[in-house]
Amino acid sequence: MVFDRLTKVALILVLSAAGLFGANSPDKTRPVKWMRGIYIAESPVAQPMPEDLIWSIADARARKVKGTTLQGHGRSMMPFYQPGTVLVIAPVKFDDLRRGQTVVYYNEGSRPVAHVLVAKCKTAWRVAGLNNTSHDLEGVTAQNLFGVVVEAFHPVETSTQVASLR
Repeated sequence: MVFDRLTKVALILVLSAAGLFGANSPDKTRPVKWMRGIYIAESPVAQPMPEDLIWSIADARARKVKGTTLQGHGRSMMPFYQPGTVLVIAPVKFDDLRRGQTVVYYNEGSRPVAHVLVAKCKTAWRVAGLNNTSHDLEGVTAQNLFGVVVEAFHPVETSTQVASLR
């Protein structure tokens, strides 16, 4: 009886790791739905990538979506995006934005900011950094929107092996 139970548990763990059992999201890049009370299911999870490959891969992905790449430097999106995370930004129409997406917009100081869309208001979106105590004072508008984050890569040392179950 104990052997059968251990066998079942082991099988569930193997199937879960392979994405064949309901424990994992079908889309491995978006398994997290909520973080710190903010809906983030439309934001891509940062994938580990060797430091020596991160920019060539991110730039190639950006070319596919006719976008660009940026590297995060702040702590406002921690723990979801660590400082140094490379973001692939795609152009997007303001009317196509969805709650839970991470977007890049220019703040009043003309600096790019990557934060999560929280709520649609009349003419703007309320946004927030996950590590901030409140939402941003300025919203995302059609005029200050730069793009939407479609992929994210977190650098790992080249000597570190990156395993994939795909």
